[in-house]
Amino acid sequence: MSPVADRQEIGVPVTYQEWLACLDMMKSGTEAGNAAFDAACMGSFAGSEVTRTALQRQIVETVNAVLNRSTRRFLKNLNDNIAFNELAQTELLFKRLKKDVNRVMFFTKLSFLPGEFRRELEESVREQMTRFWNDTVGFLCRQSVEFSNSELEDALFLIRRIKLFQ
Repeated sequence: MSPVADRQEIGVPVTYQEWLACLDMMKSGTEAGNAAFDAACMGSFAGSEVTRTALQRQIVETVNAVLNRSTRRFLKNLNDNIAFNELAQTELLFKRLKKDVNRVMFFTKLSFLPGEFRRELEESVREQMTRFWNDTVGFLCRQSVEFSNSELEDALFLIRRIKLFQ
């Protein structure tokens, strides 16, 4: 994709088709995808109940796709850091994951979505990502003890100070 295509103007989605385009950009992981999150937070929707239900399915699919991409990238980079004993960047990986998770919560700002839908999706994201976060930190704690790795212990001190959800 050319840099010009990445810089395309992102409009605030209103119609179902605009929402689909916006959600596809979010899934792309490009710079345009990052801007799509901001545009989505200001979006609205006045379609029928059928299209609203379809849009809700698309939002869930997008949230899952973005979180899957983010966690795969996180685990790949974390494994690389561990394999090459370059643990100084580990805190930044956790901060980036936190940023990705908080950005994907864009749907909580969409007042046109049913409150129950937003609550259930938010609870699901919070539960799954908190479990992933805690499991990863727990794994790193076990690794630091097992291998008496002071650099990893230093990284864990900084990581424990990061709150996934505020």
